[in-house]
Amino acid sequence: MRFFHGDSKFFMAVANFSLFTLHFSLKMIIFELRSKIFPFEKVQFFFGFLLTYSYLCSMNIKKCIIFICILAFHIGVMAQDTYSELQADVKKAAGIYYALPPTDFNPQTPPPAGMKAFYISHYGCTAAHYLEPSKTYEEPLAILARADSLGKLTDLGHDVMLRLERLSKEAYLRTGELTAAGIQQTREQTQLLAEAFPDVVKGSYIDGRSIVLNRNILTMQEALLQLAHLGKYEDIVPKASESNYVWMNPDDKELESQRSNAQAMARFEAFKAANTDNSHLMQALFNDDTYVKQHVNADKLSDQLFLLAGNMQHTDLAPSTTLFDIFTPQEIYQHWRIQNAWNYIQYGGYTLNGGNQAYAQRAPLWNQLHMGDSIQALQKSIVHLRYTTPAMLMSLACLMELDSLGLKTDHLETLEDKGWKDYNIAPLGGSILVIHYRSSPTASDALIKVLLNGRETHLPVPTDCAPYYHWQDVKRYYLRKLYAYEKIRFDSTKR
Repeated sequence: MRFFHGDSKFFMAVANFSLFTLHFSLKMIIFELRSKIFPFEKVQFFFGFLLTYSYLCSMNIKKCIIFICILAFHIGVMAQDTYSELQADVKKAAGIYYALPPTDFNPQTPPPAGMKAFYISHYGCTAAHYLEPSKTYEEPLAILARADSLGKLTDLGHDVMLRLERLSKEAYLRTGELTAAGIQQTREQTQLLAEAFPDVVKGSYIDGRSIVLNRNILTMQEALLQLAHLGKYEDIVPKASESNYVWMNPDDKELESQRSNAQAMARFEAFKAANTDNSHLMQALFNDDTYVKQHVNADKLSDQLFLLAGNMQHTDLAPSTTLFDIFTPQEIYQHWRIQNAWNYIQYGGYTLNGGNQAYAQRAPLWNQLHMGDSIQALQKSIVHLRYTTPAMLMSLACLMELDSLGLKTDHLETLEDKGWKDYNIAPLGGSILVIHYRSSPTASDALIKVLLNGRETHLPVPTDCAPYYHWQDVKRYYLRKLYAYEKIRFDSTKR
């Protein structure tokens, strides 16, 4: 049965008005839902409304209603997902300073019959540590101490100052040192790794490498000490030198020059402004609004306190002392969104700066491909442990396109809906593990499996045995990707 008969303008106008009213009501409900969870940019709202309305007017009534119901459900669920996750575990709001709990690698999908693990290629982040430099602790404390001396702090502000004094005292002259929680985290993760892959670790040659940062060297040291304690190795060789940077954390001046271009920064600043409101926090800490306006950089102080809130969870003060309680759930969510967007711009596929920042870590991927071929015929098992930065790990995960991390977009507001969450990519203690399998040293076909922070991941490569992939297929895919990028660079230099 047709809803309209003929070309009656009257019925068409009534239908359009009904659609307009229905859609506007729905949009108001969604807007109210999302505004309680995160700020929804007014311009985005307006244009989204017009586009959706135009689309609805081109549909018949039945399809329109179905479309609206699906849209409402999808937006409502996705909007609450990350917000609810951070409420359930506020520690994750620390982003790349979230300490990954020791990961039980089981259950793992068993390898195909006859295949045994023989090589582990590991890239890992430092464990939980005291932040560097020391002014990270000193500056916010000095701001509150000065305000306190002038009688400008509330009772809460004075209490927060005392918490910062205790935190600063604990971290004094220890910046870059692993906290007790970080030491325990490394030992437990290393033991779980050895238990999950005994065929590789037992009797293996273990090569430990670190970039020259105190926190990374100490993380490597704790991991190797734990393996030595287990006594299942043939030899352990630790190394830390500037030479490791070439394939563990290389610089790319060309990509760095593109990273923060004017267009990318303008969009980020707009996103940051839409997700920033520090008025509640300033009123909670200070009793004089005029003093705050004249003497306090509210945005900077709020960022500093939020960073320390993430760090405090790793110290001896936790869990009895925290700083997350001075932020509302909305403020916590907003701070995390901003830092997540910043990490994506710097290390992911943000199209407004070219979408190629992950290629800064192409040397580590070249190295993995080279090593994967080199060890195929070796009789003994090998473990390569490399300790580098969260930035490097994040870029490498994006370059390898693990799960959905190859995402390329300029829509910062949709990152979390598309699975791009920094605390799931490169947290403290995080790692990318490439496990190699073979039936024998002379076998021509090897398989690999990739674990991101202990989770089996999917690669952008066809396979008949997921989450395992044929090494030759993986190598071919990444070599083509890397050569294609180098060709683009070469062609650009000829212009």
